Amino acid sequence: MSRVVPRSRVRRAGIVYLTLLTAGTLGALLLAPRLDDPATVLAALLPTWGGAYLAWSSYRAERTEAAAGQSPHDLADRLAVAVRHEWEREAEVRRLADPYPLPVGWRDADPDLAEAPGPDAHGGRGGVDGVLTGGAPTRLLVLGDPGAGKTLFLVRLLLALIERRRAGEPVPVLFPLASWDPAALDLRDWMEHRLVQDHADLAGPAPEPHRRLTLARLLLDRRLILPVLDGFDELPADLAATALHRIAQALPPGCGVVLSSRPAEYRAALRPRTGVPARLAGLAGIHLEPLDRADVAAYLLHDAGGPHAPAARRWAPVVRALRTDTPVARALSSPLMVSLARTAYNPRPDEGHAVLPDPAGLVWLRDRTAVEHHLLDAFLDAAYRPHPRRSDHWPTARARRALVFLARHLERGLDGAAEVAWWKLRHTVPAVLPKALAGVLLGVVAWLFEGTVMALTQQFTGQGGPADWEQRGGLGIVAAGICGGLVCGLAAGAAITLLCLLAAPPGSLAEVLFSRLADTGALALVGLIISGFAFGVRPRLRRPSCWDRRALLTGALAALCYVAAFGNACGIAGALLYGVTAAAMGTDGVPADAARPVARLRWHWSPAGVGRGLLVGTLLGASIVLEGLVAYALLGPGSAENIAPADPVAACWAGAQLAAVFAVSCLLVHGLRAVPVDLAASTDERALLANDRRTLGVCVLTSAVVGAVVIGAQGWCAVLWGSTRVWGAQPTGGYLWMFFVGLIPALLTGLAVGIRQSAWGHYAVARCYLALRRGLPYDLMGFLADAHHRGVLRRVGAVHQFRHVALQRRLAESGPE
Repeated sequence: MSRVVPRSRVRRAGIVYLTLLTAGTLGALLLAPRLDDPATVLAALLPTWGGAYLAWSSYRAERTEAAAGQSPHDLADRLAVAVRHEWEREAEVRRLADPYPLPVGWRDADPDLAEAPGPDAHGGRGGVDGVLTGGAPTRLLVLGDPGAGKTLFLVRLLLALIERRRAGEPVPVLFPLASWDPAALDLRDWMEHRLVQDHADLAGPAPEPHRRLTLARLLLDRRLILPVLDGFDELPADLAATALHRIAQALPPGCGVVLSSRPAEYRAALRPRTGVPARLAGLAGIHLEPLDRADVAAYLLHDAGGPHAPAARRWAPVVRALRTDTPVARALSSPLMVSLARTAYNPRPDEGHAVLPDPAGLVWLRDRTAVEHHLLDAFLDAAYRPHPRRSDHWPTARARRALVFLARHLERGLDGAAEVAWWKLRHTVPAVLPKALAGVLLGVVAWLFEGTVMALTQQFTGQGGPADWEQRGGLGIVAAGICGGLVCGLAAGAAITLLCLLAAPPGSLAEVLFSRLADTGALALVGLIISGFAFGVRPRLRRPSCWDRRALLTGALAALCYVAAFGNACGIAGALLYGVTAAAMGTDGVPADAARPVARLRWHWSPAGVGRGLLVGTLLGASIVLEGLVAYALLGPGSAENIAPADPVAACWAGAQLAAVFAVSCLLVHGLRAVPVDLAASTDERALLANDRRTLGVCVLTSAVVGAVVIGAQGWCAVLWGSTRVWGAQPTGGYLWMFFVGLIPALLTGLAVGIRQSAWGHYAVARCYLALRRGLPYDLMGFLADAHHRGVLRRVGAVHQFRHVALQRRLAESGPE
């Protein structure tokens, strides 16, 4: 569908608007110290932000009105054009009508499965045309045994219905039920999500008075969508009765629906062991029958170039066997097996037939199962044989090894879905490896970035002096704790400790080692605290018996390392406070690592989230004040700084600045929410990967801008109102460097949030791991895309690739381990 509003133009206007607003605010703050009364600048900025919000609201309202200014019937007509083009292209790629549609017969379904009579009292051999004779039933059940061609029949039926559709009538849309969880989601809600995912324009708001609905929901409520529900038998058996009940609720009599299933699974759903059975009232039913053997012989010969073509003469033994009750005749009664046979033994367009295998070997196989397995194996060889329009980058033997591994992984997978997707490959890697690698990455980046920024800052402010590289990277440990928990934080700390030891003077190695190990434990706990408060639904106190003993042990070890590093009690209070807080404060609903690619970034602000951010900042800032008071009591006001300044006033300012940093980090973690795509979306996987990677960059950029402005403004206000130090340096030489230094925690927080919520990082780890340990192609995305195009692997959401489940199960049973 053509887009209602050019989204790129809308996004560009929003970026320009925010850039101008941010630049104006920063300019005003930079000029304020040069004025006689800097406080007037702050007073002048407050109404500016209020007006900015009103202008932005008006802009979005105008865009919404423009997007919704069309009638539902016009929208349905445009959707029909998009659906027709989509399936016509797919039918062309899959050669569904080449040389002609395979004749599929049907009969009326059993009376106990369908209430209404079928389209024709005597059944039909006219396939889709026979169903549509005299008008298609508005509620139709399509039954068929495995491999009977149910999905192929639905695709043809959908195209025929769109061809006969008149303006303003319902649009047939195919929905693969395998991606629906009937226990968690209503059918209409799920169909709305699928429509929005496949046709982005339908995510816009509906016109008044239905402004709270999306355009997709409006089409569903107006009954302008004819659901074609494919694969009822692919739902879990224990949820089949629930699914049938939800379908009956969402699509009562009067609503059109087409549903496909295997007979046994549908009959089991009609007769659940518990509860009242559900039925779809007014449902007419047809049962797809085995192919006529004469039709199969004519089809194979015609596909080979005609009965007298050289490639067709090779089919003579098979054609003779089709006249008898032989294993090959029984196997080729299935449209799936006929499709495999034509692909394996007949030449394709622009392909010669000199090296084609001989189909005569099918006659000598002992039973139907052997014939089916042979055709599945032959199809894989045919898919990777040389072809002018396809790359020969992956030899058949190498491709088979990779496919066998992937197929076995799918059979043993957690979700049980026979689908290969790049974001699911994370399950092939040990769970601890991505977290450890993410921690090392964040630690190295933090050490380099923090050291470089502080060195440039000292040069910019004219303070000079060494960059103190042996003290850098601490915020990277916090970011790693936010990203992947304690394991990730400790991995970041180990990498930073090694880098600090390499940069430390020879005489201070022991002190640097113990101080960095202490910071590793304490700051990793800080990351856990921020993550728990930001991601959780509500903080709660655990009972002592349920405390996280790993957090307690980490806090205790960090306290001991501080004692070894400083030779006094500095650092003990903060380390123990962090350990107890992380162990005692649990959260409900903390999400797991990303399992699917990201569609876009969404701001998620709430009063509770802001309150938790302020609470985290206050708690962690108070620990610095507490450390300063401990140092003041033990060492006196003139002592050297260990964790916090020994002067109580300076400790309070340092605590306030650190509280602002961690509060902003918590708010960013809570507010930057990535919206994952629908797992069943029929979208190009390379585009999904690029979008996921791009969203990670947007997350980092947004966090860097917001964090730098807020943290820099806090440092600016601290200097303006009497602080003698900001970020451990004297505030001399200008004010721009405050915002520059604020980039450090902001960028690292954005990077941590992006890595945690996106699937691209997990794919990068899995790609390298599988190439090194399993011998899979390093260009794994290219290999998967090529395999999908050849029809070997089942892409998520690609219901038209009907042969993949059987093929992948065959691959999982064959080949070396």
